[in-house]
Amino acid sequence: MWKARPLRRNRGFAAVEMLVTVAIVVLIGTVAIFMLGRSDRAQLQNDASEIALILQQARLQAAETGRPVEVTYSQDDRTIATPTAVHEFGRGVTSSTDSARILIRPSGENEGLDLVLLAGDLSRTVRLDWLTGQIRVAP
Repeated sequence: MWKARPLRRNRGFAAVEMLVTVAIVVLIGTVAIFMLGRSDRAQLQNDASEIALILQQARLQAAETGRPVEVTYSQDDRTIATPTAVHEFGRGVTSSTDSARILIRPSGENEGLDLVLLAGDLSRTVRLDWLTGQIRVAP
């Protein structure tokens, strides 16, 4: 006849269970760190491109209207603004450049601007040439 065995109570975790748990936590952490770094890079590139576009539009507006266009960069508000557009920096993006106001003249001449954008240990520089008005984004 069949006899029931007394139930044994497991105490604690087996080494294999602990190893699997630690491996899963490490894997999730690695993926999260990789995605966070990628997010900073994408946000930084997006902000640099948007700022370059705003400066280009201001330059074109000055050339079309024959009047200077004022561009304002505020370090405290983390924005760059023209009469027709405002861009606020994305999450995690800051700048080491002091606040500035520049006029872009119809000829393209201006006071010049080197706007250094930072996100973690990454940086991009949006450069507005003072003489030609040419706009460059540099790593």
